[in-house]
Amino acid sequence: MLNFDLIIANTQLSVLYLFPVAVFGLFLNLYRKSILGRSNRSKVQAGNAYTALNETIIYKPHAAQNSLQDLIEIDGAGTWPPTTVYGDAWPEALRPFHDIYQAMAPALSTAELSGDDVKNFQRCLDFRMQMRTLYNDQVNMDEVKALLDAAENDENSLSRAAWNGFFACIALSRHSFRWGTIPIVKLAQEEKVIDFPACLDLAWPYLKRRYGVTSQGGNVASNYLCNFDDNDQIAYPINPTMDELIQSAEYHFGHVFPHIEREALSIYHMVTKAIQQYSNGDRSGTLQSLKGINKELRIPLKTYYETMHESKISRKVWMHYAQGFQGWAAGDIDPITGEYTEYDGLSGNQLLLPQIMDAFLGLDRYLNEENTQRYMPKLQRKFRETIAEHSFRNEAKQNGDDDIENEMNNIVKQMRVFRTAHRVRVKPYLSVPAPERMIMTAGKSVLEKDDVHDYESAIAPLDKMLKDRLMATK
Repeated sequence: MLNFDLIIANTQLSVLYLFPVAVFGLFLNLYRKSILGRSNRSKVQAGNAYTALNETIIYKPHAAQNSLQDLIEIDGAGTWPPTTVYGDAWPEALRPFHDIYQAMAPALSTAELSGDDVKNFQRCLDFRMQMRTLYNDQVNMDEVKALLDAAENDENSLSRAAWNGFFACIALSRHSFRWGTIPIVKLAQEEKVIDFPACLDLAWPYLKRRYGVTSQGGNVASNYLCNFDDNDQIAYPINPTMDELIQSAEYHFGHVFPHIEREALSIYHMVTKAIQQYSNGDRSGTLQSLKGINKELRIPLKTYYETMHESKISRKVWMHYAQGFQGWAAGDIDPITGEYTEYDGLSGNQLLLPQIMDAFLGLDRYLNEENTQRYMPKLQRKFRETIAEHSFRNEAKQNGDDDIENEMNNIVKQMRVFRTAHRVRVKPYLSVPAPERMIMTAGKSVLEKDDVHDYESAIAPLDKMLKDRLMATK
């Protein structure tokens, strides 16, 4: 028994002394494995990084990418569609323009017009007189000129976002003065030269130079892209006192333009990337970008399909309260030659996305050179021209690259569906009778002539133009 107790005691002592050694050995082994594991992982990660470095090819920025960046940074003030600020964010000399528009806007629209053309036109004349009086009383022409002179050479005088907001304000103010009433009326349409307030004629040339347009009136960039604030609200509304049906038509018809452009930005980046990749012989990268374009293009086109719908834009009110005001149908007379030049207003063909897709596909330009210069800001023109210059579709086709051509054809199919839908959807809107005015589209001025008095005949040339563009999209 004594021997057994001795054995137990010795065992306990052994455990007591050996246990710390065993624990220490265990921790030492775990630590060694941990160090080795980290070392192996580091080697694997280093190997992966080395492989990725070899697989990632960094190209020099392409001219197409540079032109897009210029558009975003300069005209967009860092974003696309453009960043804008209004009113109180401007230098004090310009603020009366904002305040006067807001004061006059409630007087623009009316729920009912007289059947008497003279009475309707008197409403226009009364609006103009009141607006001119406010400009004369509140705008200091010398201060405005001094500020705009400085701003042309010094961005500290007027930020890019402020230029954009001012562009919208002056363009919408000129349209307000040009028409004087909504719905627009016949006798206003018959005017060929408009006597604008001096301050509007002072400001407009600065804006024409900055954005590189030549028209007397606004365009899609000024009246739509620059006319929505950070909360997607209209900065300069034209029907602020009218019912919900009218305000909905105004909002959705205007907002669809910046909405589409916002969704198009990722497409623009992929288009320029595809051009960069193709120019560097990166065929697999080019195909990947083309697939991305096909996927992303559905999004802005879907926005158009869902917006140009009776539930958002009522045909009953669109012609009277949303479309007519955006027209122009007036011009100027050259003081030397005596030649009269008439300008149009806004048109969907001024939207950038379809122009970029056409250029990328190698299709001919939709707008002629004269109208491009009049209504498309110069940096948008430059972007489109650069894309057209570097379009590689025809070259790839000649080289027998069926994969690239198939992806390009898929883009063509989407654009054909878009143009088919546009042609079908716009016709019912243009066919709504508007007896208070002559037949006119915003983008093509007055269509009514001595031998043309019905909408079907008047819009036939427009329908043919849309059909021709559809047929050319191939």
